[in-house]
Amino acid sequence: MQHSLNDMSFSERRRVPIGALIAGLLLLPLAIQALRTETVGKFAYVLLLCSLYMFVAAFLNRKAGSTPLMILKDEGVWFFNADGLVPYTSIQAVEVETYNTLKDIQRNLVLHIHAEKADTLPHFNNNRWKLLFMMPDARKGRGFRKHLVAFNYGGLRLTGGQNADPDLLAEEIVYRIDKAHREEEARQGAIWVSSSSANDALSPVQS
Repeated sequence: MQHSLNDMSFSERRRVPIGALIAGLLLLPLAIQALRTETVGKFAYVLLLCSLYMFVAAFLNRKAGSTPLMILKDEGVWFFNADGLVPYTSIQAVEVETYNTLKDIQRNLVLHIHAEKADTLPHFNNNRWKLLFMMPDARKGRGFRKHLVAFNYGGLRLTGGQNADPDLLAEEIVYRIDKAHREEEARQGAIWVSSSSANDALSPVQS
């Protein structure tokens, strides 16, 4: 991903609804077969419940890719469920985390916010039930984690259809953070000392 000063818009890939639909279709005949066998009758209901869950997840994620989830703008990061930008000057470091659901398709983009700027973040209209069904969601941390902004997604792609590499995405955000801090410090007559701290904060990303 080449560094850019233009807006970069990201929508979600369709891996979640497709993966959930396939999983549901694979589990359903197993559940039906198990129902016909008395010795595994109870296990059949577990399979049936899992299949239903996958179908519900596929249905709720059916509009994946139709609207932008995140836009890297000139002054900050815009999220689909926030009422404003997360300014680059409020971000201290970036992490990309992965965790297992359907073949490692879920990721967290975590923005570490300067503690003194945590209360200036926009309001996020989020619902934690979305995480249960693998739906994208951005939210501000609570309590002692209020200096974090976490964005869950199942895979991002650029407006042109190119898949967004997690490492390169983090590098682009770090680049914009560095640039914003330098400009802010220049306006204040100070010097922004760029160090490797931002990059060191990037956790290893596994595809």
